[in-house]
Amino acid sequence: MSAHYPQPRGAFQGYWMVPGGAVPVWLVVEDGVVALLAPGESPTGFVDVFRVPAHLAGVSSAAQRITVTAGGRTYPVLARPLGPVLGAALGVAGGAAHLAAGHGPHLGSTAARAGNVAADASAFARQGGPAFLLAARRSGVRVRRVGYGVLLGVGFVVGLLICVLVTVVTVAVLAQ
Repeated sequence: MSAHYPQPRGAFQGYWMVPGGAVPVWLVVEDGVVALLAPGESPTGFVDVFRVPAHLAGVSSAAQRITVTAGGRTYPVLARPLGPVLGAALGVAGGAAHLAAGHGPHLGSTAARAGNVAADASAFARQGGPAFLLAARRSGVRVRRVGYGVLLGVGFVVGLLICVLVTVVTVAVLAQ
C-alpha cells in the first residue's frame, strides 16, 4: 500500500502465558508487521519479543485467547489469565455439588461459570481483540477465529446428543 492507503493497525492488550506465569504484553499489527511487545528496558518501556512481516505470521483465536505463530513458535496471549483457572474451579465445584445432590449450589456454580465466560468475552473485546484480528486479516495474516457462539453451539449439540443417548438407553433398559 502507499502513503495514500495506510496499512491497517490493531492492538490487543493481554497476558502472554509463559511457564512461570502471565506477562502483560501488547500484540500489535501495523504497517504490514506483527509484533509482540513485553515490558522492558527501552525508551518506550517495551521490547520486541518478536517482529515479523504479516505474511509470515499466523493467528488463531478461540474464546478470549489469541495465539500468534511466528518463526515456528507459538505465543498464546489471553485477555484474562485467571479466566480458565476460575472456569475449571467452578466446573469442579458444580460437579461436586451435583454429585452431592445440591441443586442450589450446582445452579450457583453454573451461573458463576456463565459470568466468568461473559467476563472473558468482555475483556477480549475491551482490550482490542476484535480490532487486532480484523487488522491482522487485512494486513495479510492467516487468521482463524472460533468465537463464543461456535463454542456454545458445539457444547449445546454435545449436550443434546448426550440427552438423546441417555433417553435411548433408558428406554431400551425399561423395555426389557
